[in-house]
Amino acid sequence: MANGPIKYPEKIRRILDSRSFTDSNALIVSADGGVSNTLELGLMPDIIIGDMDSIDRDIKKKKIKELLNTKYICASHDKDESDSRLAVEHAVEMGIKKIIITGALGDRMDHSFANMMLLASPALDGIDIKIITDDSEIFVINKSCTVDSEPGKLISIFSLSPYTYFIKTKGLKYGLKNEKLDFSPVKGLSNVFTAAEAEIDIKEGQLLIIRQ
Repeated sequence: MANGPIKYPEKIRRILDSRSFTDSNALIVSADGGVSNTLELGLMPDIIIGDMDSIDRDIKKKKIKELLNTKYICASHDKDESDSRLAVEHAVEMGIKKIIITGALGDRMDHSFANMMLLASPALDGIDIKIITDDSEIFVINKSCTVDSEPGKLISIFSLSPYTYFIKTKGLKYGLKNEKLDFSPVKGLSNVFTAAEAEIDIKEGQLLIIRQ
């Protein structure tokens, strides 16, 4: 749980419930002030990690009894990593292979961008990691995949490589076949699902996908 605003916490909670991320065996890690979002979702953090500079003092006082079983991992204020990155890396070190980040996007554009680029970290290769917002799901792929949705919904596809070579796409209004998608913010913007799923078949490259 990161510290960005969550407009519809009940919607995020339903998503987490539907994907078993609130089961008893799930690990809930709050990145510093992200504990506020965790509590707002009706969840208790197993771990709070960060430099502890943005935890709401009132929330910490009110919930001190409930948080007695929570582990605190304090980082230096002069750290090189963001609190979100520390939280993700710690989860991976504990053997977690499937991660959802909430509260990752907000008023700080630099933090929002850093959290999206975190998904492309080579250290997370092989980890199923996504950012979930009130209206979008964001993830990175470097191999062919199928993306579920419904006809009429939007999907934006951006190349994080100098170019990504597409063998083909299927189930999208604006298809790509045997062509390159350059590192460009325009060409892959606002494509449309024409089926319940889209096939994205790539030969090389890395894509940032935003599914709405």
